Amino acid sequence: MEERIQDGGPLELGGFYASSELLERFSNQVQSLIGAADRAAANGNPEGQFAALLALESVLLSDLLNEQEASDFVSRPEMQSAIKTSQRIFAAFESRLEDAFVADIASVKAPRRYLSDCDSVTRNYLARYRALAAAEVALARVGPADRVAFVGAGALPITALEYIRTAGCHVDGIEILGERAAAAEAVIERLGFAERLTMINADGSTIDFSTYSVILVGVLAEPKAAIFARLAATAAPEARVICRTTEGLRQLIYRPTAAGALLPYQAQAINRANGFQTLSTLRLVQIALKPGAAA
Repeated sequence: MEERIQDGGPLELGGFYASSELLERFSNQVQSLIGAADRAAANGNPEGQFAALLALESVLLSDLLNEQEASDFVSRPEMQSAIKTSQRIFAAFESRLEDAFVADIASVKAPRRYLSDCDSVTRNYLARYRALAAAEVALARVGPADRVAFVGAGALPITALEYIRTAGCHVDGIEILGERAAAAEAVIERLGFAERLTMINADGSTIDFSTYSVILVGVLAEPKAAIFARLAATAAPEARVICRTTEGLRQLIYRPTAAGALLPYQAQAINRANGFQTLSTLRLVQIALKPGAAA
């Protein structure tokens, strides 16, 4: 559900603080699972890594800690190295999952049916992004007349496909890595979406956004500050800009988008992740910076 942003920050939720002993035990469990996933990856044990990451994800998405407790947890100095390791492992693992799905789509006889009639792991992954895309379509009020730019589309542009399926819009996927842009083009062609979905192999900070009515900046798109500076310089004033981020324990899965990187934009509303969702989405509004403020 969309939430308004008040006074430049997210709405605060009340709750009790966990005891230091409980937080310590929670920290030990999380660090143990991160270590197990990292060792499995280093030892070439994908099954062991997958098991450890599933266990870690179930802990991070369990909402065992309230908002304040989760904030305290991710701020602990002893957790900073583990958090960076966790983000790295999850990013690499998602890339491998995308590659596997792309290969499947290239080989199956009915690729469109594959997107719904597939194994449980694939189905759960796709369901997560379908729900996210549906929430974003509502958040940005995307319709058939819109032209959408998705910065950081990746090799498996499920978000773009869902925008098209649910809103009937046209999407340009922008991907900085040439091999992943090429993989996405093959997926689009195989699925028959080439008329409504175009891939652009480019750095998001070099794009002219003036022709887009909706711009989505992905959670892994970088460099964020340069992308938003380019948006401010080229996007139409009425363009709807949204950006993915993470909060609380979900920051161990993806690095959050810092408020400073959004300038000269700031959050106006948020679709907050809960349950099996990992990503939150911010609806942004451009603000006037004070003289001398960094853009």
